[in-house]
Amino acid sequence: MKYPKLYSGCLVALSALASLGCRATAPREPEFSAEIRRTSFGIPHVLARDEAGIGYGIGYAYAQDNLCQFADVVVTVNSQRSRYFGPDVLGGPDFESGFSKATNAESDFLLSWVNSEEHVRQAWQAQSATSKALIRGYAAGFNRYLKDTPAQKLPAACRDKPWLRPLTELDLIRFMRRLAVEAGSALFSKSIIAARPPGTASAASTASLDKELSLPDFTPYFGSNAVALGKQGTQDGKPLLLGNPHYPWYGSLRFYQMHLTIPGKLDVMGVSIGGIPAVTIGFNQHVAWTHTVNTSAHFVIYALQLDPNDPTHYLVDGKRHAMERKTVSIATLESDGKVGRRSHDFWMTQYGPVLTSPGDLAWNRTTAYALHDANFDNHRMIETWYAMNRAGSLDELTGALQSHLGIPWVNTLGVDSKGEALYANVTVVPNLSAQQQQDCITEPHRALTKRRMFVLESKAACALGDAPGAPQKGVFSGDQLPVLRRADFVQNSNDSSWMTNPEQPLTGYAPIISAQDLQLGDRTRQGIGQVQARLAGTDGLPGKRFTAETLQAVAFSNRSFYGSLLDRDLSAICENARSVVLDGRDTDVAVPCATIKSWDRHANLDSVGYPLAGAWIDQLIRRSDLWSVPFSANDPVNTPRGIKQNEPRVREIVLVELARAAAKLREQGIDATRPWGELQGIEANGRRIPIPGGVGSGIYNNIWSEVRDGRFHVRGGSSYIQMVTFDEKGPKVQGLLAYSQSTDPSSPHFADQAPYFSANKLVSQPFTTEQIKLDPNYTTTVIEE
Repeated sequence: MKYPKLYSGCLVALSALASLGCRATAPREPEFSAEIRRTSFGIPHVLARDEAGIGYGIGYAYAQDNLCQFADVVVTVNSQRSRYFGPDVLGGPDFESGFSKATNAESDFLLSWVNSEEHVRQAWQAQSATSKALIRGYAAGFNRYLKDTPAQKLPAACRDKPWLRPLTELDLIRFMRRLAVEAGSALFSKSIIAARPPGTASAASTASLDKELSLPDFTPYFGSNAVALGKQGTQDGKPLLLGNPHYPWYGSLRFYQMHLTIPGKLDVMGVSIGGIPAVTIGFNQHVAWTHTVNTSAHFVIYALQLDPNDPTHYLVDGKRHAMERKTVSIATLESDGKVGRRSHDFWMTQYGPVLTSPGDLAWNRTTAYALHDANFDNHRMIETWYAMNRAGSLDELTGALQSHLGIPWVNTLGVDSKGEALYANVTVVPNLSAQQQQDCITEPHRALTKRRMFVLESKAACALGDAPGAPQKGVFSGDQLPVLRRADFVQNSNDSSWMTNPEQPLTGYAPIISAQDLQLGDRTRQGIGQVQARLAGTDGLPGKRFTAETLQAVAFSNRSFYGSLLDRDLSAICENARSVVLDGRDTDVAVPCATIKSWDRHANLDSVGYPLAGAWIDQLIRRSDLWSVPFSANDPVNTPRGIKQNEPRVREIVLVELARAAAKLREQGIDATRPWGELQGIEANGRRIPIPGGVGSGIYNNIWSEVRDGRFHVRGGSSYIQMVTFDEKGPKVQGLLAYSQSTDPSSPHFADQAPYFSANKLVSQPFTTEQIKLDPNYTTTVIEE
């Protein structure tokens, strides 16, 4: 795509002005003005004089690359999916999000409540003047592109569609509110929609939805890896940051690369989620940072003691309170092509909406359950990220996190040019003390805390605390949350703060913030193990400490953690194995064992046997009775390990699970003897691009896929990878957006970075003006109005 140079107003040559008889009057200062300089892979470098111009440039550039993608998001956050796509359709643009199991009608109902006119207006009024300027500019830039582009040149996906329209500032507020509740209300979308007073016909209908309404695992389905090395962790004494968020490759949570500059005030590059007018993960002249999804709980649930005579009234310390029935209505495109309307009743309490989950948290005659989402009133995301964009040191970065407290549900890891590394779990967390957890969670609900769900009694003593200095009620203040700075390293791969660096465990925090003494995830164990081995010089590579090359090898490590850890035991169990009884039938395991024997313990493009090994091992590690060395909180990085290969019962279980995994792959039409690169990939305009990495058996380069037609079609995982260090001149950056900039198949930037990801390669990122102008694909566009 060639990006035209655009001007508005009377911007023509002076000779032309003279011939037209224009009077030499001073031009009126434009409200919005930006220069968009594009470099290779379509990365926009936006230069403006103020925040309104920055937003204007971002909005215009993003519309050029992702017009239909964001127009679809706007339909979602305005609760209009049912109107345009039908009410009973599953999936939508947020297939990989907390809304993934909701129909369009259920999504529309929930977002009608989340984004009610009252809530959206309050959120807009809460924005600072700076944030409002960024938002206004973004909407104006998006609309400028839409206005200037002839209908026939718009992308096919939304050309002539009735749902493509100009953007408003409040559309962006609606999207930010939808993003904020991702780790709270969105997880419970179906359970909130299903809540009905017991005894009604509609309540009875939820009895058949047990599986759909089962409580979600709190740990999100997507995550991240991050390693921040201080000056003591690198060979040249310079800091080094690896950021690799594992996010969806489709839908509203896709990243977009950009560079924002206001001379003398702002110079920051990285990525953002479309619709956010600030860099969310990136670097500037002195600081680099990334995010990882954290395990803090961002909601609590209250168990309501009900009035025995009326299940829509509840008691708090003996005082009777009425639930409020809040009715929302949506437009629907019905099967006959006509537009109808459907309505839904939410049952609201002083804590939040009532939800139901049969068997776990069912609304019955004695008890109901209400969700309190701490991020529901978090209107500070843009302000926080923009302050981080301008930070000149880790002190300023930490200060931005703690004072604004607007990061909703991700850790922050970073480095600065002075050589320190930072970990900060500074997010919006309900202020529930450890003592309150002990006193307010009754025995039937204690088991749910292991799933990061805190179900409290509804009494005054269990009310969330107000912390001095916190910008909203009921949450911990920034200085009460885990922060660690070190000169060697910090890391996180979606475990709690506890083992950020094993030399300095983070302990003593309320369990709702950070759990400790729990088994670590495979990527955390693998990441810590690789970092410790490199620093000790025991990984077989020359020297000690890291270079950019050795850290990049960690980023693209496709080694199976459990495949390597259990190699000897599983090989021994497979030795001479012939058959087992599976579901009452004698089933061969000799062929699956031969496939496992040929597997190289990786998920590289040429690895053979990985889908079988991944499915098999994932079933084994869920069982605690197979480990020869169980988990120990005194040695969390190295335990559990080993399989009890000498016990006949264990050998039988292991081989049965292998036979089961092989049978499932056959049912799916998957030939596990084919190289992984032939099985997993993406399709781009008729071209297939193989994608390495995986999710089964503990792969650090995390990629998750959907199985169709005997292949694995990538849905998400490693997305924006950045490797940042600093020298005397500023940042030196290698990076990549795995799925590329544009969602428009006709764009040259639809999948132009994917082959680099396929080959485990990163690309130098131009940051200085000189680097930008020397880029072989440099273009510039000036827009104003």
